[in-house]
Amino acid sequence: MLSNFRSFLIETYITEAAASSAESADDKGKLHELLLAKYLHPDKQLPEHHRAVSEIEGHSGTPQQVHDKLQKKITPEAYQEIDKAAQGTAKELLSHLKKEGHIQKDKSDIGDVHWTSNRDTATSKGDHEKTTGVKDPNSNADLILTMKNKKGETVGYHGVSAKFGTNKEPNYSNPGMGSLEKMSGLESGTISGIMANHHKAMENIGYTGTVDDRHAKYKADTMGIDKVKGEKTRFDTLLKTGRKLSRKETLLHDNLKKFSDAYDGSKDKEGFLAQAQHRASLAEESGRIARGLAANKVAESMSKKSDKELRDIVTKQISPPTVIPHTVAHSHMQETGSSVPIIHNADDLAKNHLDNFEGLHVIPKSGSAVTIKGYHKDTKKLTNVATFGLKSQSGPHKNVNATLQLK
Repeated sequence: MLSNFRSFLIETYITEAAASSAESADDKGKLHELLLAKYLHPDKQLPEHHRAVSEIEGHSGTPQQVHDKLQKKITPEAYQEIDKAAQGTAKELLSHLKKEGHIQKDKSDIGDVHWTSNRDTATSKGDHEKTTGVKDPNSNADLILTMKNKKGETVGYHGVSAKFGTNKEPNYSNPGMGSLEKMSGLESGTISGIMANHHKAMENIGYTGTVDDRHAKYKADTMGIDKVKGEKTRFDTLLKTGRKLSRKETLLHDNLKKFSDAYDGSKDKEGFLAQAQHRASLAEESGRIARGLAANKVAESMSKKSDKELRDIVTKQISPPTVIPHTVAHSHMQETGSSVPIIHNADDLAKNHLDNFEGLHVIPKSGSAVTIKGYHKDTKKLTNVATFGLKSQSGPHKNVNATLQLK
């Protein structure tokens, strides 16, 4: 059945490879946020926070808890690289804030730092409003600096988007399915319809239940039996100590137990593991196909947009008007392990980039990404201006969203 399903995927349509490298990049980026906050804090301590949950596993908890969990997941050498990069970028950002007048002698300086990954929405009070008292739904700042005078009185706030990675142009925005449909002009539900076909296909290969149920089973399929048994034992030990598991931990623990028991009861253990790996591979292939179809739908719709409309789309994603000032602080990692700090004012970032191009347009067929192209004003060559890459939020059973880079 599984071998026939591969043909079924290709002949019909249907999201995603759970790339461990992507998860690792998310972990390093989150750790960089926390360490950047530490070196911006007047007392060189981890930031304050309002929320303790995250969609990404391992990113839930207090800043100290998340820091400690992520530090254990990477090598000491990688931690030192991130720590050093955060120090360098914090130093450069402080110089920038002084140059721009946000820090003024005897008038304003950083008095506190909040970790604010949970942004405001039109209908909900996020970390930004909780910190500043003012709703700021356009702000995607990872950190908010509370500026205080010498008397300790709050005189303002400043948002910081923390970026980390080897790409000189980082990911500036993560629009979800609804945002992609709205900005491109697609009918509402177009992308979710494609994803529904993918999720239906998952049932044919044994991934059933809620999204979290499927994700937990998929994780067990990809772990290998040694890690499955090791993680199951770890959860068993936690339960014996009286520790309550979260809902996601409970789901994973249950699936690890089922996987382990099924393996132990199997007469063909190698065949059992091969089938699990094959099932996971099919889920990933299904995800890739679905994302490609979604990208083509978005590209086809965006190909009807004018130069001005495309500029507006990019500007709203990268430099939307925010209530408080907002700076992008990017630690650009080099092959040597060192980093180069790149600092931008968020409000003019899009304009400064787009002013280099004319004749913006999108080619309908796009593959797995949607690329806005234009002619460089100096070279007159057709160049990539901005790219929306479609990815899964975490594994082939999660929803799809996009990353936006200026290249």
